Amino acid sequence: MSAKITISSFFVMRTPKLPIETLFNQQDSNAMVSAWLATPGVIEALYVASPSLLERLEQWREKPDSKQGKKVALALLRYLIRMSSRPTPFGLFSGIHTGKVGSETRLVSDSAENDSRKTRLDMFLLSAIRSYLAETEAKSDKLTYLPNPSHYFIADQCRYIETYLSEDTMQYRLSAVDSDEYFITMLKLAKQGLSFSQLIEQFCQRYNDAEHEEVSAYLEELISEGVLIPDIPLPLTGESPDVALLKALKKFAPVEITAKLEQAISDLANMDKVGKSTPEQYQNIFKNLSELPIKVQENKLFQSDTYRAFLHCEISQQEVARVTKQVQLLASLSRRNKDNPLDNFVNQFNTRFEGQFVPLDMILDDESGISVSTETGYDTPLIGGLQLGRARGGQPNNSGYTELDYLIEHAVTLPSNLGKSCVVLKSSELKQKVKDKTELNLPRSMAVMLSLFEDEKSNPVMKFNGCYGPSAANLLGRFCHLDEALKDSVVAHLEEEQHHSKDVVFAEIVHMPEGRPGNVIARPHLRQYEIVFMADSALDPEYQIPLSDLYVWVENRQVKLWSKRLDKRIIPRLSSAHNFSARSLSAYKFLCMLQHQESETPKFSLPSSLRSATYVPRIMLDNLILNEKTWRIERKELEELLVNQHVQANKLEQLKEKYLLDEWVCFAAGDNILTLNLSQSAMLEILLMETKGRKTVELNEVLNSQFSSRVTDAQGQHYANEIIVPLLNENAAPHTHFAEKPLENITATPIPRRFSAGSEWLSLKIYSGNTIVEQLLYEQLLPLIEENSALFDKWFFIRYGDPDWHLRLRFQGKPAVLCGELLPKLNQLLSPMIESSQLHKVELMTYEREVERYGGPQSMALIESLFMFDSELIAKSCQLVEAFGEDVRWRIALAFTNRLLTLFNYDAEQKLSLISSLRAGFGKEFNESSALRKQLGNRYRDHQTQLDDDFAKLNVASLAQCDEAQQAMLALLEAWHKQAEPVVKEILRLEKSGALNLSIQSLLGSLLHMHNNRMFKAYGREQEFVIHDMLRRKYFSESKAS
Repeated sequence: MSAKITISSFFVMRTPKLPIETLFNQQDSNAMVSAWLATPGVIEALYVASPSLLERLEQWREKPDSKQGKKVALALLRYLIRMSSRPTPFGLFSGIHTGKVGSETRLVSDSAENDSRKTRLDMFLLSAIRSYLAETEAKSDKLTYLPNPSHYFIADQCRYIETYLSEDTMQYRLSAVDSDEYFITMLKLAKQGLSFSQLIEQFCQRYNDAEHEEVSAYLEELISEGVLIPDIPLPLTGESPDVALLKALKKFAPVEITAKLEQAISDLANMDKVGKSTPEQYQNIFKNLSELPIKVQENKLFQSDTYRAFLHCEISQQEVARVTKQVQLLASLSRRNKDNPLDNFVNQFNTRFEGQFVPLDMILDDESGISVSTETGYDTPLIGGLQLGRARGGQPNNSGYTELDYLIEHAVTLPSNLGKSCVVLKSSELKQKVKDKTELNLPRSMAVMLSLFEDEKSNPVMKFNGCYGPSAANLLGRFCHLDEALKDSVVAHLEEEQHHSKDVVFAEIVHMPEGRPGNVIARPHLRQYEIVFMADSALDPEYQIPLSDLYVWVENRQVKLWSKRLDKRIIPRLSSAHNFSARSLSAYKFLCMLQHQESETPKFSLPSSLRSATYVPRIMLDNLILNEKTWRIERKELEELLVNQHVQANKLEQLKEKYLLDEWVCFAAGDNILTLNLSQSAMLEILLMETKGRKTVELNEVLNSQFSSRVTDAQGQHYANEIIVPLLNENAAPHTHFAEKPLENITATPIPRRFSAGSEWLSLKIYSGNTIVEQLLYEQLLPLIEENSALFDKWFFIRYGDPDWHLRLRFQGKPAVLCGELLPKLNQLLSPMIESSQLHKVELMTYEREVERYGGPQSMALIESLFMFDSELIAKSCQLVEAFGEDVRWRIALAFTNRLLTLFNYDAEQKLSLISSLRAGFGKEFNESSALRKQLGNRYRDHQTQLDDDFAKLNVASLAQCDEAQQAMLALLEAWHKQAEPVVKEILRLEKSGALNLSIQSLLGSLLHMHNNRMFKAYGREQEFVIHDMLRRKYFSESKAS
């Protein structure tokens, strides 16, 4: 089922500075480069991209055939290719323009001379200035200090993330210092934002016997270790970072530094206003800044972004609407079981903290928390600054082929399609192949990326470059400073995303990663709130959310975030294209990963069987290109084309015939995409240089050589292009706030939470197979428990796999009795079974109460009583399974659920609502399809007669008309009911008085989950899903009947 997609009123066009004809119309590379260098604006663009290459131009001009001359020529040719064939924004080579979605498509570029741009000082320079002044002006009365915002406490230790420089790039490491009274005092004082002398003065006022010199030395140590940091903001969001830093420096920095910085910013602004500059103007700025007392590098000095000029920039809404339908059709045929990227985190969290709200900084501590990053944060000087990466072990396992994979593989390998340049799939035919009609799980905000062409008959053709999200701002944020209209449109789009989920807060992630990415992640403020971590923001502090304010909890295997100050669920978003998975701090990576738990964006990739094929034709869906023609060629064959720096025309023709190869090809190495002509020796040489060490080379079709770009200029020349169109999914489920009361749980009077051996709780783990452990429970443990009930007050069990199956058995009572009398009896029972290998092992363990999950401190003991009554019910139910068969399990589970809801005063409508909600969560967990729903319906009908009969007899306290099995089940349920009823009444009293720190609905969900955990000896989650499905159908049929 398709989602209802709304197309935004704006889009972003990306094009290079020069038309594709610049590359296509000339054969001699030297002549082409010479003509290119004479084009207005090229020399300036080259200087900003590579000052050192510009310096070497004369080498090429004077001795083009020398070794150095040829090197320069190839480097220049690469840049020419970049400026004429790649639309991805890059300095003064290519840029963006804001277009509108309207009634027709008209895309006419203006002269490049009318482009505008914005140039700012590189973040590397700004960081260096800040670091220098932080050291030299450390004791200035106008420079204040704040605690490192990443600090947190583990026992008597303060841990924090320290910044340091390695090989001219910024790095992070986890550091720690011992915490004592003096340390805490200094931290508290620094929170006020005090200068060096003020910190000493106020510290000495608190400790009259403190020596001024000793306090000064202590303070210097805290500053040098990064515990306290100077308040010199270099914001990533808000106004331009160089302008913002200048404002901060004017408060305390020497005028000779601020004056030079101000002059450089002013000169750049004036150059931008004029719209064209010479290398000499940039070099004058470089010379001026070189007088600063820091190392200034010419190649790390300027950051430029280009706003392309257009005469007309409009695209037809009808065309985009067609693409959204095609893309959704692709997604419907490409469904895979979605892996939660945080599955491992969820498992570890549930093992240690299930039901709790845990501080984010504590949960992500690299030593005592749960890691989501391979980066430990430890100081490793030997490899500091080295961009080391591990080889990937192939593509992720996406659990087999999708329906679309089979369809494409079938179409490509059809004998009638062999040797064709293009295979076209038809939407009308593919719609019949969709088996899963459930709605696609698309995010509320996303974007589609397309390149626009037309064929020889002027019919529109589009290349699908993928969708991304959430949200649509990810690739747009960094360019919003170029165009106020773009910024306003992006902000309005994100406000729609926020408005759709009114109960939660969307917050922008603001973080300065390792390395030098600051230039491409700086952006204006796009959201009302920001999560600021190891970075600066110009946003009002009221709208900044520090990591210390955030708590983590897990619900239905989804990791969620909560702000203590706002008392709201937080939805993190990153409106930049930074690759957060590589060399990132745990907290940053974690926040970014949270974005991708609940939805997926449509994408396309070739079936795995075609990814190593020698030739794959172009694959299209109607007029939408999904994949260009692709070739995989032995590199040796490409080498043989080049003899004495000349391409052998006859060998090239043979190669083209052998592989059905085009003369113009694309080669992609990561983000570097080169458009190359195999008949030109210089371009072939570039290809061979790029593919050194490879056995085979993958080449792609150049669509601009096969179709006409729809972006033209007044002279009829064509431009490589890519558009980004933001979309809103009107059917997306809103993010919701939780019903629980985390603030009450966190601030509640603490009760004992962890109980190890020797405390009032004795806990054991008994390992063996499912059947043996269950048999042990009802045949031997239950009689022992009943015979020795005087030795403890409470007991209960749960089943568990971590990953080996075992029974967790817990007793509460007097420590001396539990360890001195009960444990020996248990040992006497279990030891022979370990010796005979019936049991794998038995271990003592720590019992950790899930206080928050069960309503807080006042309800915890009551819940443990319910656990005991439930454990007794199920242990005795297992005896009935032996007598009456496996059906007893689900029959008692259904009857128990209904009785429990009745005890909590739920009426028919509330019962249906709760069970429907629980069932929906399991449906999402198990990727429910229409086929599965049909199977569940058949399963319900198979058991409906028995279910109706049980409901008529097991929910009344009468043995009349019950068969033998029902009589036994009813006796157990009645005994449980009498025990549980007074406890439930007390829980309801707590809820009425406001002392229960979560909703009854949430509590019931947890109690029912634990009941099913105990009842079923295997596949507990799956069986719980079926239980809820059957009960929902039962309640629904009763509601229809009434």
